[in-house]
Amino acid sequence: MVNNKYIQTPEFIIDLHGYTTYEAQVILDELIEEGEYKHIRVIVGKGLNSENGPVLPDFVKNYLTARNIRFNQSKLQDGGEGALEVFL
Repeated sequence: MVNNKYIQTPEFIIDLHGYTTYEAQVILDELIEEGEYKHIRVIVGKGLNSENGPVLPDFVKNYLTARNIRFNQSKLQDGGEGALEVFL
C-alpha cells in the first residue's frame, strides 16, 4: 500500500537542461509573475555534461533563496539531485 500523503505532484514541470542562467532566470521570472502554479518541478540536471561542472542547480537554488521561495530536492524517482520541488 502506498501512502499518498508523501507523494509530490507538481502542477507544472519545466526542464531547464541546456539553458543558460540568463534564460533560466527569464523563465523562472515569468512563472513566478504569472502566479498560476503553487507547486512546480524544475529539472536542472546534475551538470554531468557540463565542461566546468554543474551551473544551473546552484544558480536556481540561489535564485529561489534570494526571493524567499521554498524548495527542496526532488525524490529520487522524480529526479533526485537533478530536480527541485518549488512551492510558490
